[in-house]
Amino acid sequence: MIADLKPYPTMKESGIEWLGDVPEHWEVRRLGTSVHGCINGTWGNDPNGREDLLCVRVADFDRVSLRVRLEKPTLRAIAPGERNRRLLKKGDLLLEKSGGGDLQPVGVVMLYDHDAEAVCSNFIARMSVSARCDPSYLTYLHSHLYAIRLNVRSIKQTTGIQNLNSSSYLGEPVTFPPLSEQAAIVRYLDHVDRRIRRYIHAKQKLVKLLEEQKQALIHQSVTSGLDPNVRLKPSGVEWLGDVPEHWEVVALRYVATKFGSGVTPRGGATMYEVTGIPFLRSQNIHFDGIHLEGVVRIPQDLHDTLAGTHVKPGDVLLNITGASIGRVCSVPDNFEEGNVNQHVCIIRPKRRRVLPGFLAAFLSTPFMQREIRFEQNGASREGLTLHSIRGFKVALPTAAEQQHILDEIRGQTGQLAVATATAQGEVDLLREYRTRLIADVVTGKLDVREAAASLLEEADERDPLDEVVPLADDVVDNLYHRVGRGAGNGK
Repeated sequence: MIADLKPYPTMKESGIEWLGDVPEHWEVRRLGTSVHGCINGTWGNDPNGREDLLCVRVADFDRVSLRVRLEKPTLRAIAPGERNRRLLKKGDLLLEKSGGGDLQPVGVVMLYDHDAEAVCSNFIARMSVSARCDPSYLTYLHSHLYAIRLNVRSIKQTTGIQNLNSSSYLGEPVTFPPLSEQAAIVRYLDHVDRRIRRYIHAKQKLVKLLEEQKQALIHQSVTSGLDPNVRLKPSGVEWLGDVPEHWEVVALRYVATKFGSGVTPRGGATMYEVTGIPFLRSQNIHFDGIHLEGVVRIPQDLHDTLAGTHVKPGDVLLNITGASIGRVCSVPDNFEEGNVNQHVCIIRPKRRRVLPGFLAAFLSTPFMQREIRFEQNGASREGLTLHSIRGFKVALPTAAEQQHILDEIRGQTGQLAVATATAQGEVDLLREYRTRLIADVVTGKLDVREAAASLLEEADERDPLDEVVPLADDVVDNLYHRVGRGAGNGK
């Protein structure tokens, strides 16, 4: 079906530079003509049991389905006067007006398709949809505009936060098909999107299973060794159980020379620059290593003044606060220079006692991760203290055996890593394909009217995705033909 899509028979110039030609019968007008105003939300007050109402936050935006999710609803006390024109109705669009960041700029639009009475927060604006537009079509259209970053030129940034000038954004000229054709486009895109998301869900489940298998291999190797017949002894640590008889169980303080976390530089984000020394934060620390995508940097002279938190090859970095607490990795030998903020702890192991890779692997085991969370939550602290980290018990074979274990882990998990990367690559490819398909359809480069008319009725797209619907051959084939070609190519 996808392979049979064709361009529209007659086209005209849109007069819009980024858009190019559009179907002859489509109408060019301002984006704002599709909605009745843009009403800022409200945050209200703490719940009081009398005026409580659901309040939709940006955290409730599902950027995959382009819908609002209410699994974790927020209640706020909203006075009757504040509800005027702010109560959400099914089919409203929600525009993010404040927030965002360099990698995820402000300006995303979501569809509110719930019957529940609610308002949106003060970071969001409510837009009720004009009778001559389909709310779902507009959701797809706005997702394309966001993908091409049309919203960025309407962003104003003050005091470190992005604000979208909604008048400017809604003043952008775009093109609209007739209402009946919008419905056909929605029908078609919903059909393909549902199949793609189910396939992605299946691949994500596979990735999760592969990661669990990898963690089980690592846990077995670094807590019990490689010899299944080795004699064991009690470790003295409840969660660890028995360990090989010749292994040593010691507190981490005895096998490392440094424990320290950094600080946020005075001046905060104003000190970050495009070039300079990598300033590692919790989002840069992952179990598979340091991720430098999106890393911020600090000037060399500032790095020099923060000498106590210089990152060196062979260090072990551990996240000690926030949602990613416990993520840990070793610093590779080819790492040049870096520093850390207060959410990352540097552990500098004594290599004659414990290899950095072995220590990172040990700290990553499920039981050790549970201990890390207990130390944080069990004592009602904001995060791990250096005292707690120093007291963690680790089970250590000789350095030579540690190296042998690491070599075996790399060998055994190599195929798992390849399978994981392949599955993740397919997910990325599908997401890119989905973005390109939406772009070609909502800009009038592909005609889906005939294909939409032939579709059978399907279940609601929010049905559970556990049951996989395989992609047809034409979808898979077209992934490799269409991805890589620029959006807006009607061929």
